[in-house]
Amino acid sequence: MPYGDVLLHTGDFTELGLPSEVKKFNDWLGGLPYEFKVVIAGNHELTFDKDFMAELVKQDYYRFPSVSKLKPEDFDDVQDLLTNCVYLQDSDVTVKGFRIYGTPW
Repeated sequence: MPYGDVLLHTGDFTELGLPSEVKKFNDWLGGLPYEFKVVIAGNHELTFDKDFMAELVKQDYYRFPSVSKLKPEDFDDVQDLLTNCVYLQDSDVTVKGFRIYGTPW
């Protein structure tokens, strides 16, 4: 990784947003030397979108077989697994004088 003060990761840090994937990403973030780490989910982090997941669990899982094993309580607060960064979802943070707004939609 290049040197810097701030890491801004703008999505697609998992394949499906499975809790195990989010934990692995969070562990990786924890090992990075950046003073500030800001993360915004992307279209791969399916479990971060509760409305989408509510509809998905009602459907056939042929496109997402790993998701079929999840129960709502497994992904209800999956973003809380990101403890080594500031996670932005329709919110903002000011870092070193720069205001960063993040929305995954």
